[in-house]
Amino acid sequence: MMIERNNITSTDEWLAWRLDWINASEIPIVCGEAAYGSAAELYAEKKGLRPPLMDSGIFRRGRWGEAAVFQALAEERPQWKVQRARVHVRDIEHRLACTPDGYAIRLDRDGIGVVQAKVISRSIFRQRWLDFPDDDIDGPATPPVSYQLQTLTEMLLNETSWGVLAVLVNGEFDWRLRLFDIERDPILEDRILQRTEAFWRDYLDANVMPPFEPLRDTELICRLYPKDDGTETDLTGDNRALTLVEQWTETSAARLRLEKTEAALKTELCGKLGDHTFGRLADGRRLSWKHQHRKAHTVAASEFRVLRLHTPVE
Repeated sequence: MMIERNNITSTDEWLAWRLDWINASEIPIVCGEAAYGSAAELYAEKKGLRPPLMDSGIFRRGRWGEAAVFQALAEERPQWKVQRARVHVRDIEHRLACTPDGYAIRLDRDGIGVVQAKVISRSIFRQRWLDFPDDDIDGPATPPVSYQLQTLTEMLLNETSWGVLAVLVNGEFDWRLRLFDIERDPILEDRILQRTEAFWRDYLDANVMPPFEPLRDTELICRLYPKDDGTETDLTGDNRALTLVEQWTETSAARLRLEKTEAALKTELCGKLGDHTFGRLADGRRLSWKHQHRKAHTVAASEFRVLRLHTPVE
């Protein structure tokens, strides 16, 4: 592999570099394993059709929390030699790059390893990492495939024999450090390289937008096509478009039926509550129908009662 290493001296410079490469954090998208983002979004970012997402709240939390991960490592693993990294590592042939968070040396492993730092909320860690979500936060856990692919890419480009996902699980009152060893995997590494080559060949070099993912690309489509131009496109030969319209019509009708059913159910419950504010159910839950006042704003002030269902706190 033709590897090049460039020291990062500024965030703006680094963000500009990223546009010319498929980066390790983007590999889950290219491999179809992303927890967020889509191939169309990645294409639009590389082509300058939308700005990078590096300044979103989630990305800022990750950048700011990275220092905390390394502080936790220094306290929890003082026998490790850990160094944070500020380098953009590039595979010239495959146009694949990464920005490792750090490197480490430990007595129980050979050579230098890659450290990939993550800050994960306790609820997300419980839902997506724990093998059994009802377990204690220290219970058996498996990193999501997207994070494994990112770390594997960094290990591949840095030619290290091992890597570790250092995860800071943050709760309301405490933070917990979890460490996950990532081993080299030739099969997944081949998949990473092949998918990267295919993304460049089929989309970026060919200037072809990847297919949209309806559940992920709503914001992107609105950004790409913010205004209509008054013309008409011929969809008479597009059977998928006709199917979508039929499903849309059916969904709208079903939603209307459900809204009417919901209104009828709530009306019947309100009749059962009468003048009472609360109503206790046989399973311990409670209904409330409280009088509320809405202040004047763009609409006139009004007063109304709101029916809600409350689940008891255990």
